[in-house]
Amino acid sequence: MKIKPIVLSLLIVSLFSCRETEEEPQNPDQAFLSFKVNGELKEFEATNSPMGFSFDPDGPFYLANFSVLANPTDGSKNFISGFLRNETLFETNEILEMQNPILFQGIPMVRIQLTYSNEAGELYNAVLFQEDFPTLLATDDARFQFTEITENWVKGEFSGNLLGPVFVTNGRGDTELRITEGKFSMPLLRNNLP
Repeated sequence: MKIKPIVLSLLIVSLFSCRETEEEPQNPDQAFLSFKVNGELKEFEATNSPMGFSFDPDGPFYLANFSVLANPTDGSKNFISGFLRNETLFETNEILEMQNPILFQGIPMVRIQLTYSNEAGELYNAVLFQEDFPTLLATDDARFQFTEITENWVKGEFSGNLLGPVFVTNGRGDTELRITEGKFSMPLLRNNLP
């Protein structure tokens, strides 16, 4: 009879020793997107939010886009989305700068567009070239770098300076949000690539 408590104790110890702890590293292929907004950390699961790579022959240029929502059933708040353009297929370690224009049929366009909606549904974006406008602050900026690109996965880093909130009736406010320490790891969908 004394053997049963010993066996039970060993079984319990072995069960707890096999349990994962919070200090163990996460799966490197876990889909996520994280960043800081004016120093406050924001984290999104991106399992069902792949990045897409495609080609626009009218540009002609390559496109990358993503949209990650905190709550997939509510696209009106708490999300981040981005749209990138490039003359060549995206490569690892290439730094893409918003203010480095890309030509669309001879017309200069920003290389990156970045939009963030906070928990209250206020929209902030970076979509303009930096210019001096009399009634509009245009300090928009964004930067992306892909650190790993495989056939079906993409990882990278980003930052930006977004302005808002955006109003349907009277345009965009002049509150700046600094996006820093942005990181992403997500599925990749390739479509219409030459």
